[in-house]
Amino acid sequence: MNKAVILLVEDDKDLMMVTSLQLEEEGYQVYCAENGTRTKAVLQEHKVDLVLLDVMLPDCTGHELCNWIREHYNYPIMFMSCLGDSDTIVQAFREGGDDYLVKPVDIDELNSRIEANLAPKPVPGLRVYKQFIVDTNQHDVYQHLEDGSQGERIELSPTEYKLLLAFIDHPKEILLYRELYREIWDQGEIEDMRTLMVHVSNLRKKIDWQKHESFKSVRSVGYIFNDL
Repeated sequence: MNKAVILLVEDDKDLMMVTSLQLEEEGYQVYCAENGTRTKAVLQEHKVDLVLLDVMLPDCTGHELCNWIREHYNYPIMFMSCLGDSDTIVQAFREGGDDYLVKPVDIDELNSRIEANLAPKPVPGLRVYKQFIVDTNQHDVYQHLEDGSQGERIELSPTEYKLLLAFIDHPKEILLYRELYREIWDQGEIEDMRTLMVHVSNLRKKIDWQKHESFKSVRSVGYIFNDL
C-alpha cells in the first residue's frame, strides 16, 4: 500500500474527482485544490510528497504557482495539462517542474511517473550499502541504520579507506591477495601477507558492524565483498 501524500491541483471538478479516486485506489492519500489560493493554503496546512499541477487555473497560471512552490518547498512537481506545445512544456521545466504529462493521462502511466518522481535521487559522490554509506567527495564513511538514515561516522585509516574503495568497486568478485596488495601499496609482489590480512580484518570489524559477513575470505586466494 502506497502511503505517499499527493496534492492534486485541478480546476475541472469532474476530472479532479476522477483522478483523485484513481490515485486513492493506487494507495495514495490525496488532497485537492482548484486554484492557486487553495493550493497555498493546503501546502501551509499539510505536508505532501508530490504536487500534480495543472497549467491553466482560474486565479493564476500553473507556471506562476510552480515558481511560488519552489520558493517555499522542495516537493516534486508534475504538470498535467491539455497543453502539449513545446513552449508551454519548456516554461514548465524552467519554472521548476520535474515532469510534464499531457492530458488525457492513463492512470498506469501516471502512477509509474509518480513512482519515478518519488524515488530517491542519487547524490553525487554518495554510495549507499546495507551497513554503511561512503561519501567519496569528503572521504568519509558512516553507519547505515536500519531505518535508512545515516548513523555515526566510522573512523578508517587511509589504508582501510583505500581497501574499502577497492572492495566496493568490485562487488561480488574475488579480489586476489596480489590484486589488493598492488592496489593499496602499488607493488606487484606481496612482501608481507600478514600486513594485508591485518588491515582487512580491521576494516571488516568496523564496516561489518551488524555482522552480515560482508567480507568473505576465500582460503589461500583472496576476499569477496557483498553488502548490496
